[in-house]
Amino acid sequence: MILPTKHIPLDKSLLGAGATVLPVLKSPMTVTGIWERVKSMPEIGSYGRFLLTLDFLYALGAIELVDGLVARRVSS
Repeated sequence: MILPTKHIPLDKSLLGAGATVLPVLKSPMTVTGIWERVKSMPEIGSYGRFLLTLDFLYALGAIELVDGLVARRVSS
């Protein structure tokens, strides 16, 4: 479910869903704003899966919360 395998295609994994969400974050956005942009994408599927994707991206250090907005993390 997190990573693709021979039984789980990329578009059904959280890694694939994260690859769908990251390009949307060109600037910091609210969770609701991100959801509105990605909810119709087949990689996302449901709100629960969307939240798991945000959790996954946060755990990887790809996104961060800045003043109540979700933003891509700038590597230092």
